[in-house]
Amino acid sequence: MKKLSVITLVAVSLFPMLAEADHLRRSSGSYRSEPAMYIFGGLSTSSYDFDRSDFRYSFGDGSLSNIKTDTESGGGRFGVGFDFSPELGLEFGYASLGSLSGSAISSGSQVLNNGYSAGRVDMDADADGVFLGINVHTPNREQVGLFARFGVYSWELDGTVEDSSRSGEFTVEGTDPYVGAGLRLALAENASVTLAYDHYMLDDDESIKMSADTLSVDLVFRF
Repeated sequence: MKKLSVITLVAVSLFPMLAEADHLRRSSGSYRSEPAMYIFGGLSTSSYDFDRSDFRYSFGDGSLSNIKTDTESGGGRFGVGFDFSPELGLEFGYASLGSLSGSAISSGSQVLNNGYSAGRVDMDADADGVFLGINVHTPNREQVGLFARFGVYSWELDGTVEDSSRSGEFTVEGTDPYVGAGLRLALAENASVTLAYDHYMLDDDESIKMSADTLSVDLVFRF
């Protein structure tokens, strides 16, 4: 939670300064006349790169077999952006990558070492967090445009693990890079829709090492 709070604090501190810069730029009649501040949000499909070996690495105790994972999910995001040039912007927001689950059968061989009891083991989790990044794009005055973005994603994976005799909760967190690219289509002077692919790294250097890919549709409104 500390990493989430730091990124949030940095972004909240930056945007008032950027808004003031936008006001001064408009007053001076400089590089552009179209709006610079914008909000965006939408829905996405998510796919985690998390297979049976990853399940063993993150949640195994040496007794698991017949491992199955469900890595497909749905998520969404919303955020605020500021274009400080015709082709460059800063974005801050929240993104949910959706759920991740897995199951296995434990032989119970590690129960005396505080391992799983014999029987089925289930894991269910959700990943979300806040992001801060750069958006490089073609000028917004164009009807159709392209963009690429990259930045840092401060994430948390919260979930439960349950075997035949007990259950427990866990939280894993980290701050890792993300990168994406997409297509923008103008709907009106100050509104557009985007289709984007994004890749998020999720690695806490201890118990989780995976990534997530999202395909999203977002609405963007400029002011």
